[in-house]
Amino acid sequence: MAGWNERVTDLSIASTMTFDDVACAFPASLQEALELMADEKTRGRLLAGGTDLMVQWESGVLAMPERAVSVKALPELRTIEETEADVIIGASVTHMDIRRSPLTQKHVPSLVDAAATIGGFQIQTMGTIGGSVANASPAGDLAPSLMITDGAVVLASVRGEREVPITAFWTGYRKTDMQPDELIVRFRLPKMPEGYREAWRKLGPRQAQAISKVMGSCRGCVEGGVVKSFRVAIGSVAPTCVRLYDVEKWIEGKKLNEGTLAEAEKRTSDSITPIADIRSTAEYRKWVTGRIVRGFLEQFADQ
Repeated sequence: MAGWNERVTDLSIASTMTFDDVACAFPASLQEALELMADEKTRGRLLAGGTDLMVQWESGVLAMPERAVSVKALPELRTIEETEADVIIGASVTHMDIRRSPLTQKHVPSLVDAAATIGGFQIQTMGTIGGSVANASPAGDLAPSLMITDGAVVLASVRGEREVPITAFWTGYRKTDMQPDELIVRFRLPKMPEGYREAWRKLGPRQAQAISKVMGSCRGCVEGGVVKSFRVAIGSVAPTCVRLYDVEKWIEGKKLNEGTLAEAEKRTSDSITPIADIRSTAEYRKWVTGRIVRGFLEQFADQ
């Protein structure tokens, strides 16, 4: 590890420290972080709040890396801003930041509700949106609320920036469309349109600090009892979070009545093929996913 620390110091890229067997660099700017990641000799595992990675390293789920690059304190990644159409959230914004921001509360309320269910106060204060998304867990609580916005993940390297639709960012179980030299810098989330609503629901084995059995988010609008628009995403039912496009397409333009609600519930349950694991059976996940989507539509019917 000493050789890597010496090389970084010589380049004046970042301060470093070694903890246990991991050499960790602390770049002072985004550009310095990108330069570290560009070189295979100085590239390290990206580390923000560490609330997922530290546990995985300690438990042996992931091998301890030789090097890590901390991006938690980079000022370029810590802002929440808005444009006319979008909310822009930096990758190192914490779950608590999301909860407290007037911009997220107004324009992406489902994301605020999801952030409030992640762990306890300490986890919400340390954990970041970028770290949660990069972790690529199918039980990641923020994923459904991000998916329903049709927003984008903005990735950066020394080669420049590129946008990846959130719906395409997770490519498989614990896999993402991110190159080894890239890092997540921000999220561009279209604002909830006027007259629309969002909703969030999570089912876990207990009321607090629980890994989800099933969770979901929706964004939509009902006018005169007819579904004008409806987007819904579900987590913990597949290798990645999933948008239920077939259900969305079927329900739009339908009058909300008992027959429509029952059919939407059935189509939702039939559209997923979850696995059974220590937290739940596949049959339960299919049933409860249908109930969640029906519940969303019932809420919208009250508009």
